[in-house]
Amino acid sequence: MPKMNPIAAAAALALLSPLAACSQSDNASEADGPTTSAANRTLAAAIGGAPDLTTLSGALSEAGLADIFDGPGSYTILAPDDGAFGSTDGETAALKDDAHRAELVAVLRGHILPGHLTLDAIRKAIADRKGPVTMTTLDDGEVTFSEVGGSVVVTGSDGSKATIEGDPLVASNGVVLPVDGFVKQPEVAPAA
Repeated sequence: MPKMNPIAAAAALALLSPLAACSQSDNASEADGPTTSAANRTLAAAIGGAPDLTTLSGALSEAGLADIFDGPGSYTILAPDDGAFGSTDGETAALKDDAHRAELVAVLRGHILPGHLTLDAIRKAIADRKGPVTMTTLDDGEVTFSEVGGSVVVTGSDGSKATIEGDPLVASNGVVLPVDGFVKQPEVAPAA
């Protein structure tokens, strides 16, 4: 996976400033709801052990990204659950083909944010700004967090929406926030 341009990385960190209250050493608060946490478990292990994220776990391995989430970097993953992968009208099945590895990586990078963000920190940033908070993903796209009816909704730059659902998974190198859809829709080029 290509490294972020230093200027883009600085810009991404600047966008995180409303969420600065959350750090890698923070534990999820009670406001985050029940959380599965293990100080020595990595993001890859957390996703691999989650029963509703089996398709994502396989996709990360297939795309060659699982090893990154075993490393020291800190990330927040907006993790489409198995139901999200099942509802994309065949696009997801095509993503599993080796010929579409680039599209798979692009979709997954659109669900990864730099840093360690808890659901509580996102809600606080929304409250502090009195409205939506926009952040840059690792594919240089944007996602916007807003609160709708007590739920946090994530909207991608293409207009795709997903709701953060389920228990956040806190790992030693980041947080997994399960979502019920894609915030970046798969776009699979027709086979040649």
